[in-house]
Amino acid sequence: MVRIAKHKVSKARLLLDLKHAFFVLLGSLILAFADAAFLTPCKIISGGVISVGIIVNYYVEPLIDFDVTSYVILGVQVILWFIGLLALGKRFSIQTLLASLAYPLFFLIFHNSVFDVAEGMGIVDALKLQDPTNIETGSLMICGIFGGALAGAGVAVAYLGNGSTGGFDIVSFIIAKYSEMKQDVSGFIIDASLVIVGMVCLRDIRMSLIGIIAALACAVAVQYIYVNSDTFVIVDIISDHYSEIQDYIHKEMNHGTTVIDTIGGYSGEKRKMIRVVIYQIETTELRSKIGEIDKDAFVSFMQAKTINGEGFEPFVPHLSKRSRPRAALERAVMAEKFAKQDAEKADKRASKAQAEAKKAQQETTKEAKKEP
Repeated sequence: MVRIAKHKVSKARLLLDLKHAFFVLLGSLILAFADAAFLTPCKIISGGVISVGIIVNYYVEPLIDFDVTSYVILGVQVILWFIGLLALGKRFSIQTLLASLAYPLFFLIFHNSVFDVAEGMGIVDALKLQDPTNIETGSLMICGIFGGALAGAGVAVAYLGNGSTGGFDIVSFIIAKYSEMKQDVSGFIIDASLVIVGMVCLRDIRMSLIGIIAALACAVAVQYIYVNSDTFVIVDIISDHYSEIQDYIHKEMNHGTTVIDTIGGYSGEKRKMIRVVIYQIETTELRSKIGEIDKDAFVSFMQAKTINGEGFEPFVPHLSKRSRPRAALERAVMAEKFAKQDAEKADKRASKAQAEAKKAQQETTKEAKKEP
């Protein structure tokens, strides 16, 4: 029975990993399409590895008469991945490897000497992008807004898969590991630096301003798709069928609950109230299920800024400047601790299942003995 339970846990873990891989691949695909269809044809510098490719190609293509953007992106992705391997370890690098290879390959499919997605979909003709040095401001705005928004959507989808699109995200992770600077701050500084470098290299202020608009569109997309979905909600549920609702939360949503004894202020009636913390994206699922079980239930949803503790973000003490070098070790110890706790929980569930099966077998044996 223990082996069966462990097999089920392993199968669930495999399905979760496949789901995460799918999101990372989908995010990389969307990001590659946005860069190839909108940003590259207009040479819009908005940050990220694509900006390095556009800047290098701006100088190299006139010399060799060949577009090297795709190959520059692949080279930068691989170099940054190896840097991440040295600075962040094997575990992080394995998680990032998929996107580090998938994004440049998708971009190469969308943008190469044989096929260009912007021309194939008619974007070049519709927005008159044939001459990159003579593009109307309106067309640049359209490409900047749509390209930035789609790029942000791709990055957000990859984040939802518990991964990233690689590239300069790796640099942000390294900075966050060895300093107190948050990843979003370091990411903004890196992208802003690339925009400034692009403005100097391409000598086009108008293009740089469009790049800033594209970066803002990207940030807004990430905010609405990923950040809002990754926020927490505290749910209070009062229902006569609280045990059924609680079982669903425990078994199907894999969340713990707190049951609180309450007294109605007007009726004086004693009731049970369930309190549970869930992710924003789970509110629709829980609301629908409560409606199925008890249409007369009273439910309130409250936004939570931060949730720390078991099952959510662990507590991390503030590190002084002297203790910064110990940050990586402390985080590794905490990660190992939580992994050990998860393993212990799985063993307890397996033992409980084994005990229930043994009890059921004993009852069956007793009933069989009673029969004549």
